[in-house]
Amino acid sequence: MKLLVTTGFGNIIQGGADIWVNNFIELVLPKLRESFVIFVDGKRPPGFIPNYQHFHFHEENILTSERLLKQSDEIIFLHANYHHRPHLWQHKDKWSTIFVHAYLPDMLDYNDSIRQFNTKVDDKSVNFLLKNCKRRIWIGLNNKSKLFTDFPDKTKVLSNFYEFKHNLPLCSKNTKIGYTARIESRKNIHYLDNHQSFVLSNPYDWKNITENSNFNFSKCKFFRWDTKIHDMFMKKDWFISHSCHTKEPFGYSIFQSIDYGKLPIIHSDWGDVDYKYRASNKKEFDDIVNQIEKDSFEELTHNFNILKEYMLKFSSKERWTKRIKTNFEITI
Repeated sequence: MKLLVTTGFGNIIQGGADIWVNNFIELVLPKLRESFVIFVDGKRPPGFIPNYQHFHFHEENILTSERLLKQSDEIIFLHANYHHRPHLWQHKDKWSTIFVHAYLPDMLDYNDSIRQFNTKVDDKSVNFLLKNCKRRIWIGLNNKSKLFTDFPDKTKVLSNFYEFKHNLPLCSKNTKIGYTARIESRKNIHYLDNHQSFVLSNPYDWKNITENSNFNFSKCKFFRWDTKIHDMFMKKDWFISHSCHTKEPFGYSIFQSIDYGKLPIIHSDWGDVDYKYRASNKKEFDDIVNQIEKDSFEELTHNFNILKEYMLKFSSKERWTKRIKTNFEITI
């Protein structure tokens, strides 16, 4: 029996990693012949509905966790916590593959932002985990992460995918900005300072930054994150997507903005595409907003189409499924 460790799955989506794990469960797991148990390294969220029947939440029953960990012959990390987990550390000899969704040294490189994380982070523990796993698979767009410098051996890129479902044309131009991501340091929500904008995110992280910083968010309208209102939010009357996240490995929210006909401002370090609307700090972000206001709709549409064409390289779920399955079977 093999354990698939993750921090979440099912109907409660807290971030891109949960979407990736759900895709793995739906598209890859049924094609594998081995016996697997989803080991959620946390507690069951309210309203949780599973999409796989063999699962266990660590904090619900520690004794069951110990039994599963002892009985397992392999431990695979679909998505790991970013801090020390003593119950897992006791079984490091069973660690095999880890899928890396974000690398902590990259996450700590947040430039002009303030330090804010929605989870505990411990670089020594992350380094220990990655060092003791026999194989690392990066889900990002390319190999520009520091992960490949720190762990050059047995580290591979298997890029994520995004399935375009709406394919909306570029919407009507205005200078309103939308933000649909977690609020943490490298996501740079402070770029919305003094901009008319809409924010869809976690209320606790929003409260933290609005009450403990000097940024002016008076023009921001906040919406509490809920998958049920995501579609409505994306179809609201805003034109620019704040997708300017530092060291973004893949970026579901960037792909979604294009899918819904929004024009993203992306970070200077994201993607290998000749796209005009990029920034790497708050001042550059403000300048790009002004540039978008000045540019013709034809120019905006041209860049929108360039970015979408690049993104379509990552849109085949069949190719992604085949690559993940093939590489996953090599490890088991």
